[in-house]
Amino acid sequence: MKDPHSINALHANNNVEEQAAYWFARLRADNASKGDQRRFKSWLEESPRHAEAYALQEEVWAAMQDSAVDDDILAMRQNALGMSATSNDNRWLKYGAIAASLLVAAVSLIVLNPFGYLDGSDFSDPAEQLAQSEPQSSPIYKTAVGQRSTVNLPDGSVVELNTDSLIQINFSDDKRDLILLRGEALFDVAKDESRPFVVEADGKLITAIGTTFSVRRADDEIRVTLIEGIVTVDKEDSEGGNPDAVNKKQLRPGEQLVALGDQPFKVNAINTDAATSWKDGRLIFDNEPLGTIIQEVNRYSTRKLVVGDPTLSDMRVSGIFQVGSVDSFAAALEASFPVAHNAQSDKDDIVLSWKE
Repeated sequence: MKDPHSINALHANNNVEEQAAYWFARLRADNASKGDQRRFKSWLEESPRHAEAYALQEEVWAAMQDSAVDDDILAMRQNALGMSATSNDNRWLKYGAIAASLLVAAVSLIVLNPFGYLDGSDFSDPAEQLAQSEPQSSPIYKTAVGQRSTVNLPDGSVVELNTDSLIQINFSDDKRDLILLRGEALFDVAKDESRPFVVEADGKLITAIGTTFSVRRADDEIRVTLIEGIVTVDKEDSEGGNPDAVNKKQLRPGEQLVALGDQPFKVNAINTDAATSWKDGRLIFDNEPLGTIIQEVNRYSTRKLVVGDPTLSDMRVSGIFQVGSVDSFAAALEASFPVAHNAQSDKDDIVLSWKE
């Protein structure tokens, strides 16, 4: 399986500030290793610029911890970003595409418990009702919002579940079938040519023999990302569907397939390190709209971020974020951008708006 801590692609495609942000987050992760320490030391010694960028990350985080930002540091960040604004009616009206290397430290990162069989105590969710109706010989596993967990399958394969996910395992002597009922999972498949490994998600069949891939199910959209090996994606036979609308596709490593309802499959190249960074408790974004980032961050918390001004959603942000505390995420935005955040007492949400 591909090393999830690999930084080759990150360093090839991102600037020094983003590399420094990566190392700041990586070294503070619960699973940081001695190997990470050695690679960080090697990176740090490559150039004096690396040490300067890393020191800046430490200074910015220390300032955020004190709920304040030093004027000189903020000025340097603003100059580097080329930030400019015009004021009208005490509001920031226009910002270009802003790309900054933000980092949220691992604050209140949920400690994971091993997941197991559903106990039948709460089946208000339709996916759980469906899962519970299946034979008891088919184990069902789930994670709550903010949790991630891992299960070792009897054939030697490994499944890693992301936040708020639900999966059913149907193994027998002649088949290895799984159903992703909700959420997202990463599969590291043990090779067994006599028993293909098939994941069903909303009528889409993802088939592999020995490979590594992820599947994400959100409403009627399915995303399949191939990290290693080969997988095929097909549509499960069903009456009333449009068989000409979806074609069977075979993916290559570094490709992602998007299946939306009965629309034709779309295949795009993708950064697999970024697409699967959630397994290390990180989220990586490259010049993404803030609205898109907020939707992703909200998946990992019962407390939600809300955009108070629709124009704020279009602001472009790049960065590496640690999942866990939306409060820390909001504080990082406020420290580096013209963004203010306020708690909405009646709903306990955090509302983001332009700074006045």
